Amino acid sequence: MGLLRYVAPFRQAPFLFLAIMRPQMRGRTNPGDVMNFEYLDEFVHLARSLSFRRTAEHFFVSRSVISRHMAALEESLGALLLVRNTHGVELTDAGEVFLQEAQSLLRGWNLARERVRAVSSTGGELVRIGYLRNGARPFLVRFVNSMAKEHPNIRLSLLCMKYGELRQALEEHNVDVAIGINVDSSISSNYRSTPIYHDQFVIVCNRENPLASMTDGITLDDLRDQKLLIPDSYLSSGLAEQVRPFVDDEIVAEAEELYMDMDLLYLKLRTEDCVAFISNMNATMFEGPLTILPIRDMNFGFVISAFYHDEFTGDVYEACHRAFEDCRHALADEASVPLRWVHE
Repeated sequence: MGLLRYVAPFRQAPFLFLAIMRPQMRGRTNPGDVMNFEYLDEFVHLARSLSFRRTAEHFFVSRSVISRHMAALEESLGALLLVRNTHGVELTDAGEVFLQEAQSLLRGWNLARERVRAVSSTGGELVRIGYLRNGARPFLVRFVNSMAKEHPNIRLSLLCMKYGELRQALEEHNVDVAIGINVDSSISSNYRSTPIYHDQFVIVCNRENPLASMTDGITLDDLRDQKLLIPDSYLSSGLAEQVRPFVDDEIVAEAEELYMDMDLLYLKLRTEDCVAFISNMNATMFEGPLTILPIRDMNFGFVISAFYHDEFTGDVYEACHRAFEDCRHALADEASVPLRWVHE
């Protein structure tokens, strides 16, 4: 029985799909069985690492086990997902499509499991919140503390996501609240939202970079021939159309991982000749050994907002909305002077 035929029903009725995902012992393969979530998890890891060895080490099994699981997955789908060659492994077109579906299914399964466990253990409401790591950093602790103090009966499930994942999770109702960039008209016009703070991007580079002396700000022309690191959320949302022609695909793929771990980004900037876009609200993390520069003659401003899907209503919605409003007022009070590098 093929898996893809259940993808669409899963989005409306997830337990229809979950019912056929029978658990098995890792390392065993029953040809007649539908693959389990372990296979999906292994496939996603393999698709990202493109290495059977690293995937096997990650799951503490042999490479032959991963190979059998992937073969069973392909047999169940009736499609070739992976191509093995002298350089390692590559995804086929079908594999690229299935990677997106597998990630969606895993998110849905994890969210469903989290929600069921939370409700069964406490009897309270669970709010699923997806967020962009750097966008939520300036206020997430304040929000969580406020909810715990004012609404102890509401449990929060926090999931850090990339921009594309966050948007998809909101569309599929896999999260109740999405904390992201308010720049996409299809999102801002279709979902209720609470604006939390205004921000803009600045440039950070090593002090040895020639740009470091341009303390009055840099222009688009100054960025030519620089190795640019840009957040995935910035590219995906369309904010970076002016800069995108100067960034190659390999660097974009590398930057996607770096922006998920700011310590790695900091290390990259300290040890290599590259330039990164960071948000003004997160700029203090890079002050000191690195140089932070304003951007002139380009509109790099955006708003971080909380978006709610249309079925998220009632007292729980009101509680979250008030907590986000409190965060907005607190951040506004802290920014008693304009944000640094603001240019009219």
